[in-house]
Amino acid sequence: MAARAALLVAVETYFEAGPPVPYAANDLAELHRALPAAGYDAKQCSLLAGHRTTKAVIESTLKRLPKFAGEVEVLFVLFAGRAFNVKGKNYLACADTIAPDPTETALALADLVSALKKVKAKSVALLLDADPLELADAKGCEPGFAPDELEAAFAALPDWVGLLSCEPGERSFEANQLRRGIWRGHLLEALTGKVRAGVGKDGALAAKALHAHLCDAVPRTLRRAFEDAREQVPQLFGSDDVELADLSKLLGPGTELLDPARMKRVAFRAENRGRIKDLAGYRKSHTLPERANDWARKYVNRTAAADIKTDLDTTFEMVREVFGYKRKDLDVSAERDGLGFIRTPDFEYTVTVEVDADEPSDVIWRRDLTRLSGAAFVRSAGFRDVFGSMFNKLVFEFDSPVDVAEFVDRIEDSRPEGVKVSVAADSGAAVVTLAGFAGRVSVTRTTVLIEGPSGNPGSLLEQFLAFLAKFGGLGEPKSLPPASS
Repeated sequence: MAARAALLVAVETYFEAGPPVPYAANDLAELHRALPAAGYDAKQCSLLAGHRTTKAVIESTLKRLPKFAGEVEVLFVLFAGRAFNVKGKNYLACADTIAPDPTETALALADLVSALKKVKAKSVALLLDADPLELADAKGCEPGFAPDELEAAFAALPDWVGLLSCEPGERSFEANQLRRGIWRGHLLEALTGKVRAGVGKDGALAAKALHAHLCDAVPRTLRRAFEDAREQVPQLFGSDDVELADLSKLLGPGTELLDPARMKRVAFRAENRGRIKDLAGYRKSHTLPERANDWARKYVNRTAAADIKTDLDTTFEMVREVFGYKRKDLDVSAERDGLGFIRTPDFEYTVTVEVDADEPSDVIWRRDLTRLSGAAFVRSAGFRDVFGSMFNKLVFEFDSPVDVAEFVDRIEDSRPEGVKVSVAADSGAAVVTLAGFAGRVSVTRTTVLIEGPSGNPGSLLEQFLAFLAKFGGLGEPKSLPPASS
């Protein structure tokens, strides 16, 4: 494992320079506790907060940092506080920064970079969560960072990466209902394995993947946290391939399922049979289909249009009330024949009505929930309130085919108690049943289907997480021909 060291500085309160930075100390303390599980040596992780954030203490810590960190692959430095610039030169405000003499009582960004250069680190990740500091009585002081110095600094450092919580001129927001800084909160969830977007199969989290997650998650949380529009765009400078964390211990087999790097599509699904005669658009003068042909499909699309709209209207009001979405957060459409959808920041809900191929006078209702924001959302009380009795299937579509035979061999070589497995003759599909689970797991080269009783759909997720943990995953992707449709 690569050696990693970290320095975290949380300047939450100022003697006189500016207002507090809410939750900064708690956020960084939580990150400090979490770093050892992300591949950092606990003895080489330091946190400065409270009375230890004066300029003298910070400069003293930086002076001792080369000896403290030793020789490492990655040095991770995070500063949370406030910043200003004078004639294009950037400064990080310390707890004892004063308005009459701001530049002499703050830490110059150039001095910070110079100190970090002295550490024997192959790569340096400098993360800056700095709100603009307004010093009205200090002539020439501008709030926030001047971008030119930042760009020039990282351009001259090929093995460095810089991650900023916002663009120059913007501020970094906190969410009072979450009791944390928004950018810091999403940084923490990535470094603790609560999300797995962009994490490599070996558990490596690179700066590029972390930045992409922050760019996606921060605006979404802003929309939820504030009634008015707020802008906060995370920034990246320098080398985006710097590996910031090793999450392999946190993300062992089966510990996190909603992995965009592995899955093409994840869907909760419900399928129900109904009669064409029960659709709102049916009239007694209509002739019922006798075969599932194109005419029958078009007829069902027309006849079910009002029912689809009613379904969407009901679901729309429920998700608005339970999840607190604003109107602009939702995209609703029932215009396409036989299909309607609702898109939200956390999921996409679709409903379709199709003619039943086995009994053309009946229809099959299918409801899918896809584009899920994460496992935590599925486990939430709101999710249970809205979708608790709807779904009885959980479908995973692999981005690359998996080796079903290898998966079955691993089970049979060390069969856990209470497990039964059956496999097709060509080893292209398998069915696994688990003692205590009133359902089954079907595995093909391209999909996994978990079927269970209707109820709390989150239980399907929990069952499958336990399933993966027990069997150590679904085998490595293998070059297999695509399954026939």
